[in-house]
Amino acid sequence: MKFKCEAPIHLTMPVRVNYLKRPRFKKPVLVAGLPGIAHIGKLAVEYLIHQLRAKKFVELYSEHFPEWVVRDDGSVKTLKVDLSYCKPDGLKRDLLLATADAQAASPAGQYRLTGEILDLAAQHDADTVITMAAYVLSPNELKAKVVGAASDVEMVKILREHGVKLLDSGMIVGMNGLLPGLAAARGMRGFCLLGATRGGLLDVAAAESVLRALSDVLGFKLDLEELHKHAATLPRFKPPRLRLPSGIEEEVSYIR
Repeated sequence: MKFKCEAPIHLTMPVRVNYLKRPRFKKPVLVAGLPGIAHIGKLAVEYLIHQLRAKKFVELYSEHFPEWVVRDDGSVKTLKVDLSYCKPDGLKRDLLLATADAQAASPAGQYRLTGEILDLAAQHDADTVITMAAYVLSPNELKAKVVGAASDVEMVKILREHGVKLLDSGMIVGMNGLLPGLAAARGMRGFCLLGATRGGLLDVAAAESVLRALSDVLGFKLDLEELHKHAATLPRFKPPRLRLPSGIEEEVSYIR
């Protein structure tokens, strides 16, 4: 039996960028949604890709991902970051949509992979970086449906003007926080939209809330009627449990 092998992926290199096409953009906006609690950000970006018919143009492979592969109908695929692009109705700029199979497995890896994503965004003249993620409510806590944080005073003002309640304490852990945070150090603006959730495997209502906030802040039209139907078609990816040296098993989590 003969097997046809596509372009090899040299995982001995820290990062490999695979361009599927090389479109031209003018000051696009990078919007990222990575796996995390209730998969809010990932579902939100996956829906944008589906609803806006975005086209994938680059894949980013890295040795900083966790040491597993994704199972897909009996085959296995290495972890990667996918970047797609589109131009929504009502928005004069392109959107670069970034999602991934996982976040990096270590703090150093998260910084490195975040930097690689920002390098790609900068190469295409992006000047704004946005992430979508989860804000986990405590048992008795009441919170706005969406809260946010931004990299500069002007962006804070914009979020406030669009009804996004601002975080006044706490941390945004993982790449969903690092992307807008490190973007500021590169001269880009950034902010994060967090959907309030009680947790769980998939919170569609919270994803809908952050998508409404995103389209409102950026000023483009987005039909959300198919979100729940689309969410039902997505695989329920749950990271494996890691066995710690003590023998205790712990689920991988990205945001605390």
